[in-house]
Amino acid sequence: MSARAACWGGGARRARGQAMTEFVVGAVLFLVPLFLIVPTLAKYLDGKAMVTLAARYAAWERTVWYGGASSSVSWPGNSKSEGTIRNEIRQRIFSQDTSIAGGDGGAGDWGGDGQKVFWYNRDSSSMLASYDAVSDSVQNQDTPGIVNDLLNLVVTVTDALGTFTLETKGLYDATVTMDMGAQKVDMSLRDDPTQSWNPGVLGIAENNAILANGWSANGPDHVKSQVKGLTPTGLLDPSSPLGIAMKAVQIALVPFAPELLFLEFGKIEPDIVPPDRLTN
Repeated sequence: MSARAACWGGGARRARGQAMTEFVVGAVLFLVPLFLIVPTLAKYLDGKAMVTLAARYAAWERTVWYGGASSSVSWPGNSKSEGTIRNEIRQRIFSQDTSIAGGDGGAGDWGGDGQKVFWYNRDSSSMLASYDAVSDSVQNQDTPGIVNDLLNLVVTVTDALGTFTLETKGLYDATVTMDMGAQKVDMSLRDDPTQSWNPGVLGIAENNAILANGWSANGPDHVKSQVKGLTPTGLLDPSSPLGIAMKAVQIALVPFAPELLFLEFGKIEPDIVPPDRLTN
């Protein structure tokens, strides 16, 4: 073998050795950390999906439970507090293998089999520090736009003439936050806390808003009350002092105009769906 051929053979071996060294260094510095971080990223993404779902749930619940203490005016309707919705979120969305129950709103800890089984670190520690790691804020806000400003003016004027109010806060806004903490990453082959990297706590937040017609009338009695406030003749309701005085005038004029006796000033009766048109 010539000296030149031997030189080429040694160079090839050195190139292969260098490539192997570069691969090992790249694997240690990039591939191995990547393989370790992928499961954690997957858990963060799953947490983000659950927080998004929870924000939608909270906003929707407020459109259904919008009356009572949840409204900005004295408004008939069902009411559910922010704390009740928060506990329902923790039970129904962030707990493992739970079913919907009436007492979810008053629970004080995870339901079912505890928090989601996916949200644990490699050492079996929880990524959620406590039950309070999930929080929310749910509120009714003013419906945006000039129309709502004009509506508020109309309500103010008509309320001066009769009993008439409207819930004009039709923007139901919910924000849900969850704090997730990952396990410390050991940057050495020794169990040395000084060589560990602490990712800290990742706060995941999501907002959802629904614009709904939450000021709709609530049942026949409420319809009657609202229409009475909008109708000038509502002041002549038979049960009111003006209505009683008007009835006396009608009776006095019966000899001259008998048909006046059959006039019902101020009477307001909402249309009610006949029973045969209702289904269970």
